Amino acid sequence: MKKILAVLLLAIVIIGCGPKMAKQETLDALAEARAALDAAQAKIAELEGEMQALKDKKAELESDMTQLAQDIEMLQANIDKHCKK
Repeated sequence: MKKILAVLLLAIVIIGCGPKMAKQETLDALAEARAALDAAQAKIAELEGEMQALKDKKAELESDMTQLAQDIEMLQANIDKHCKK
């Protein structure tokens, strides 16, 4: 009797704790979440590339501004030099 009860209890535990099949709507939601994750990761990569391009452009423009400031100083010095005569 104890053996039968032990086997029966073990069978209930195995059946109750065994693998469960996911519902189709759960699988669909998981697939949708994975697709959203992939899209978000692609967008992140795209935006990081765009951000790097903008940083490069900013550095280029700052360099141009520095060069233009030097040109202005040189021209102002030439104006001052020629106008004093």
